Amino acid sequence: MQRYIYRSYYMANSSNSAQSRSMLGQILGGVRKKLMPKRTDGDRLSFWMVKYLKHLPQGPLQHINWKGGKIWFTKSWELMHSFDEIITQEIYRFKSSTDAPLILDCGANIGLSALYFQRLYPKARIMAFEPDTHNFELLTKNVQDNQLTGTEPIREAVWTHTGSITFTSTGGQGSHIQEGGTNTISVPCRRLADLLQQPVDFLKIDIEGAEYPVILDCAPYLHNVRCLFLEYHGQIGKSHELTHMLDILKQSGFEYYIKEAADNVAHPFVPGECGSEYEQQLNIFARRIS
Repeated sequence: MQRYIYRSYYMANSSNSAQSRSMLGQILGGVRKKLMPKRTDGDRLSFWMVKYLKHLPQGPLQHINWKGGKIWFTKSWELMHSFDEIITQEIYRFKSSTDAPLILDCGANIGLSALYFQRLYPKARIMAFEPDTHNFELLTKNVQDNQLTGTEPIREAVWTHTGSITFTSTGGQGSHIQEGGTNTISVPCRRLADLLQQPVDFLKIDIEGAEYPVILDCAPYLHNVRCLFLEYHGQIGKSHELTHMLDILKQSGFEYYIKEAADNVAHPFVPGECGSEYEQQLNIFARRIS
């Protein structure tokens, strides 16, 4: 009886000890993964790099080293968000029928999207539109320092006509076209529809609320586009604009997938609770099927 009790006690404690070691191993393994990322995981900011970026002041010109080049920025929080979406998650990954695709990057910001596209297809021709002067300077610097020879930085907004347009400049991701507003500047603009009268392999439109009139103007030429990324910024009360754009995509021969870009409304049934300029931010991925 004592032998049985002792054996049972020994087995229970051995089991508990094994479980403790197993749990401890899992904890240590998790910490090790964070502190020492896999060497094959080169498209992700390291744990220590994220810590470093989180404590940087917002505003001064900074850079990080990446894949033999430098990424220049002034707002580390925006950099981390964009890097995670574009470089780590690869939301713009697409399959091209040619090794030298034509890519129109509308709303290129500081150039992370151009950097991704150029590394995805080194022979790509990329037209990178960015009207914000501060963002454009960083875009140009990142294109030069990373030797993106196929990328052409263009300091223009894409719009429904060529000429100039009033623009609110924030020196960050919130810069946007604002016709007739106060505290605006005039920036050059180009009619996007004129560029779509040729085959375009990838069209990216992230223009902070100006996408509805631009898509309407481009509708007759969208059949020339193979892949289209559209970030929609809108209000719940204007959801007919979203419905209209989706209908245009369908009529133009696209199938599409929609993913939430930002959760700005905690209680959609309670009006006026939006913590952002836009109540709806959606990423729309459209791929030609006909």
